[in-house]
Amino acid sequence: MNVAMMQPSFIPWPGYFELILKSDVFVILDDFQFSYQSYHQRNRMFVNYGLANWYVVPINKSISFKAPLNQVKINETTNWRIKMWKRMKTNYSKAAYYDFISPWIETWLLEPTPDLSSQNFSFIEFVSGLLGYRGKFRFSSELPSDKIRSERVIELLRWCEAKTYYCAKGSFDYMLEDNLFPVQDIKICFQDHQPTSYMQIGSKNEFVPYLSVLDALMNIGPDKTKEIVLSGTEKWLFWDEMLSEVNRRGIDEKQS
Repeated sequence: MNVAMMQPSFIPWPGYFELILKSDVFVILDDFQFSYQSYHQRNRMFVNYGLANWYVVPINKSISFKAPLNQVKINETTNWRIKMWKRMKTNYSKAAYYDFISPWIETWLLEPTPDLSSQNFSFIEFVSGLLGYRGKFRFSSELPSDKIRSERVIELLRWCEAKTYYCAKGSFDYMLEDNLFPVQDIKICFQDHQPTSYMQIGSKNEFVPYLSVLDALMNIGPDKTKEIVLSGTEKWLFWDEMLSEVNRRGIDEKQS
């Protein structure tokens, strides 16, 4: 069983969906702690011609600070939803696939949700369907636990009967520090997603990388977006390869 897991981000980048498409089971870490001003509540797309910046979901801080993502409340006292939709419409209405994507996005964005995790997951599920995902989503909150970091990840992998764990390259540092990985019966594959350029209606001259997958969907549609999602990691790295990379980095730092 191929398993991947991530916290539910707001309109995530293509690399997020590469992990989903590699998995048979993708665990939404909805009971992990919310981080303010992170990708949990914001992401980047074009805000003016030639300029990309943040699209931000306002959070009710008094309720949501250090709360699990599935308990984070969106601040609905402002008209942020209408403003964000107008901004998207202004910047993407001339994109080739705007008419195909925008009706669902408008409905999704303008409909209030009980929590931030629900808001984010609705988008993730919709886009995964567009990209042809045939696996299964599970939620970490279905398996309540007081374990943290690597211990919690291993618990979730066992729960999903994982044989291979696809994870972000940035996870390696804490996994190494916790000294619980590698696990003998679970192969670990680390992602090294590099953005693939495509035509962007909002860019002036050069391709602007690391934007939300929605930028790609608006511009090149689901089929081409799936291609750039799956081509992002040329080589998945194993534990020993990551360890060698860290050791080389340490030697270079000592010599510099």
